[in-house]
Amino acid sequence: MSNFNETRCRQVLDILKQKNVDVLLLFPGANIAYYTGFAIGMSERLAAAVIPVDGEPYFVVNKLEGELRGMEPWFKRVEIWDEHEDPVELLAETLRDAGYSEATIGIPIEAPWGWVNGLKTQLGDATFVDAGDVLGYVRMVKTDEEIVLIEEACKISDAAMKEAFDQLHTGMTEKELQALMVNGMQKRGASRAFAGVLFGERAALPHGSAGERKLKPGEFVLVDMGGLYKGYWSDCTRTVFYGDKPSEKQREIYEIVLAANRASLEATRPGVTCESIDVAARTVIEDAGYGEYFIHRLGHGLGMEIHEHPYMVRNNRDLLEPKMVFTDEPGIYIVGEIGVRVEDTVVCTQDGGRELTHFPRGLRVYPVK
Repeated sequence: MSNFNETRCRQVLDILKQKNVDVLLLFPGANIAYYTGFAIGMSERLAAAVIPVDGEPYFVVNKLEGELRGMEPWFKRVEIWDEHEDPVELLAETLRDAGYSEATIGIPIEAPWGWVNGLKTQLGDATFVDAGDVLGYVRMVKTDEEIVLIEEACKISDAAMKEAFDQLHTGMTEKELQALMVNGMQKRGASRAFAGVLFGERAALPHGSAGERKLKPGEFVLVDMGGLYKGYWSDCTRTVFYGDKPSEKQREIYEIVLAANRASLEATRPGVTCESIDVAARTVIEDAGYGEYFIHRLGHGLGMEIHEHPYMVRNNRDLLEPKMVFTDEPGIYIVGEIGVRVEDTVVCTQDGGRELTHFPRGLRVYPVK
């Protein structure tokens, strides 16, 4: 295990020890990758990292993952189960053998219910508690190395966005633009990528999916996109205009959203609440008379997952700290008519917020082709 993974894991264990947790279980996903260095996707085959607060950690995995043996120096032990065996029973057996039959066991809230319920049946005297808040808390504050990787991911998406927008033309479908965005990120080094593309009135659907809708002059193009680079995501949304000249209302709404985006950036600094960042943007939109059309929180943390702690939302009184990374994405959505969102990835520094996404934010007009 790298020093990074081990150091971060020890931070979690120190906190869990104060909460009287004896052992931590991690299952496939971002947490197991972050805290052990073992990246494995979720499947029907059980995989788990067993990490005692005091004691030697070990993996329980299917024979297909046997390459773990000797891979990470911190994890000197790997328990292998075969296809004909019950992996939950094996996992429970290893916990009993280690003296955890009556232990307090921490698990992330997103842990697969079937596996957890099976463990509860096998270990009837153990107590299972949610360790998700602690896992998320430690991941919130990034290292300098993590911030560099997120910034590289943002550079990839910035470049792909420019290349794809330059190819806008009448009759292009949302799916065609989506493909340009995704391919543009992948050819620049993103291992995975996404792009939500919506034209015209469909931009008022914040979670809409790209379809066969064709581009017409005189409408907005909204793209929400990001790429995964060496384990870390970018996330950026831009709304551009395709045509000769935006209408007065189109320009007005865009400028309101952009002002909200700027207001939240200016409000970003260590020691303020996550809620206050949302309020800064929301107040701009409410004061302009469009408050009912800003229908989601301002933003979310970003790192190994696209959505993680901290969340910029009302009633979240967690305090911002230097090196926290999050999105700043206000929007106005008038169903059946118009949708605008401007999103940046932002890192909190000692001096305030610094954007990691740099595609121009002012209203860009692309001529008809």
